[in-house]
Amino acid sequence: MTTLQIKTDDLGAVEEIKNIVMQKFHFEVEVIPNKKIVNNKSRTKWAEFADKMDGTFTPEIINQIKGSRKKARDNFIINV
Repeated sequence: MTTLQIKTDDLGAVEEIKNIVMQKFHFEVEVIPNKKIVNNKSRTKWAEFADKMDGTFTPEIINQIKGSRKKARDNFIINV
């Protein structure tokens, strides 16, 4: 089995492509919506954490992080 991924939300175009492939090449074709596709690659804990955190930062949090990073850089002293 070979998988062909088509990135579009146009279900009409997907159906047309499916029909062309079935008629021209006589292939069996099954359309699997994105939400049913299981990613075989193992996800790291950090990747899962990033997915959970996505969209949770407010502008205030981002400004606080920027300010803290700048403060840390400004106060950084190298002891030799």
